[in-house]
Amino acid sequence: MLWSAYSLRNLWARRVTTLLTLLGLGLVVFVFVAILMLAHGLERTMGKTGDPANAIVMSKGALSEIESSLSREQTGVLAAQPEVITLADHQAAAVREIALQLTLRKQEGGSLASLSLRGSSPDAFAVRPLVRIAQGRLWQPGTTEVIVGTQVAKQFPEARLSETLRFGRREWTVVGIFEAEGSGFDSEVWGDAEQMMATFHRTLFSSMTVRLADPTVLPAFKARLERDPRFKVSVKREPEYYEGKAEGLARLIRVTGLFLTLVFSVGAILGATMTMSASVAHRTTEIGTLRTLGFTRSHILQAFLLESSLLGLAGGLLGVAGAALLNSVTISTVNWDTGAELAFAFHLTPTMVGEGLLFAAGMGIIGGLVPAARAAHIEIVHALGQRTV
Repeated sequence: MLWSAYSLRNLWARRVTTLLTLLGLGLVVFVFVAILMLAHGLERTMGKTGDPANAIVMSKGALSEIESSLSREQTGVLAAQPEVITLADHQAAAVREIALQLTLRKQEGGSLASLSLRGSSPDAFAVRPLVRIAQGRLWQPGTTEVIVGTQVAKQFPEARLSETLRFGRREWTVVGIFEAEGSGFDSEVWGDAEQMMATFHRTLFSSMTVRLADPTVLPAFKARLERDPRFKVSVKREPEYYEGKAEGLARLIRVTGLFLTLVFSVGAILGATMTMSASVAHRTTEIGTLRTLGFTRSHILQAFLLESSLLGLAGGLLGVAGAALLNSVTISTVNWDTGAELAFAFHLTPTMVGEGLLFAAGMGIIGGLVPAARAAHIEIVHALGQRTV
């Protein structure tokens, strides 16, 4: 259409002003999409933690593993439930664990960070088959050997292979690095549960994770155990439990980020309004000429709104392109629900790209609405009476 080409030509004719507006719009969209990527990356990391075929059992009323306590007798009976799969060695696919925290220094002279310390057993690898040893070997039961997740090994020099960790007044040798496909387990330290219980004077386990022969029986399994007065436990599917640990932080990231985005968007919209207002002021005679040639007020309104929406979309593409550079970049933060350090990556999805572009187009249209309406209502006689600047 003629006025579409007209809009594109005028954006190019004022490319310096257009570029400055694009940068403002692009910055807002960059922040908007980056916030979505950050929150989604956190949820994705925690959602990948655990296996849908697994159920985690904790004491009733406990919000996390650290708050939970299960006796040896309880865990023995829980492992013998008929829904729990039996391994090739005739052992139940169940692992009882103790959840603790460990403080390490990120770099020499750097800040201290708290990490999740998991007392477990080699059965954990049968229960969680996606976790594998990437370097070194598994710890020997009954020893003060530990293995660390890949993110721990990257960020903490003293937790690298063959290094020695000191906690609980004992020395623990790092004998292996494990990989958990980018899940929250990659930010944990694992070792022998019995040794850790002895070190920290614990007599109770924190939780028990079991692998079900049929994941669809979880609702019935959950209902039966939670009703049984002998146990006083709560049962959750393992990924759902870890996803719940990310909800608070993800919500905070979204709320804070979207608030900042809205604040920045006001400036971007004002920038688009000034750009389009200047465009109208410089093209008064052109508008009058178009009206004389038969273009209606509606055509003029559409042309300027199209111009402002194209301006917004171009800024949106710039912002999305910048945010795409963050895809898979890993950062770490403290998970407020657990108090432990958690590494996760930005993650961009097609939906976020669409949302970013729609948001950008919306800002452009809002910014161009008043100038477009003013252009559409310029009288022909008045317009032709103005000198073209």
